[in-house]
Amino acid sequence: MSSAPVQPNAVSPTIAAVPKTYTVRAYHIAERLRLKEVRDRLGYDTTEFSNYEVIVPLSARDAYMFLYSFGSVVFFNAPDLEVDHEMSRLRIFRSPTDGERTSDAFLVEVAEGATNKVFFDRVAINRLSFQSTKIVAMLLGQSTALEYYDILIENLLEQTGKFSRKLEKEGKFLEGSQDLIKFIGQCLNTKQEIISRLHIVDAPDEVWEDNELERLFLELKAMLEIDGRYRALEYKIRIIQESVEIIVDLSKSRKSVQLEMIIIVLIATEILLSLWQHFFVK
Repeated sequence: MSSAPVQPNAVSPTIAAVPKTYTVRAYHIAERLRLKEVRDRLGYDTTEFSNYEVIVPLSARDAYMFLYSFGSVVFFNAPDLEVDHEMSRLRIFRSPTDGERTSDAFLVEVAEGATNKVFFDRVAINRLSFQSTKIVAMLLGQSTALEYYDILIENLLEQTGKFSRKLEKEGKFLEGSQDLIKFIGQCLNTKQEIISRLHIVDAPDEVWEDNELERLFLELKAMLEIDGRYRALEYKIRIIQESVEIIVDLSKSRKSVQLEMIIIVLIATEILLSLWQHFFVK
């Protein structure tokens, strides 16, 4: 009995490569991180250091912690226990004025031969590199910072609305001058924080040398709506600024009216005293 002939052009079936998945977790923990102080006090051995970004290698392979001056920390491929440990150590750099912490999570899928593509909750790339890791971490860190400041701005808008409604109903907007000064200070401080610390930086230098990295940067930035959300913050800040200017003008007007009334009362008092002396004092 003869065996079946072997087909010369037969192709053995291929097995699709299973993508390796890396978890990226980002937290906004403070309005500002002084990176040199963080590095020195916690004794971090850094891979890269600048006034804007610090990169710390962690115990696991291909695991890093990224710290940013605008208050975000991002963990790439870090075990849960190490994330909890580092977050506990970083707690000392939070100030009493820091608001509620914001966070986000993302996935990076690496599969050889895959087409680089950005999805809603993950990035698919064909090769993991340190540069691609930096891009994902930086943009996710900016995204959590934008979320934090959006919550902060919404709270200020809510306060502005309360003052406006009070002005409409009662003809007054604040209980006292101290409330006005405190509110104006909070608005100005928030505006300064966003402008000075949450500037949207240009693409990293590596992007200009690699088309794939540039595409990853632009697509992920667009998916996270970094530019649009930053412009929305700027618009809300302008609304608050206009409201603050109106409140300041009203306060000045009210004080001016009060001063004028005091002057009128003093003049009237002086006239009455003069009349009294003229007619009744002999």
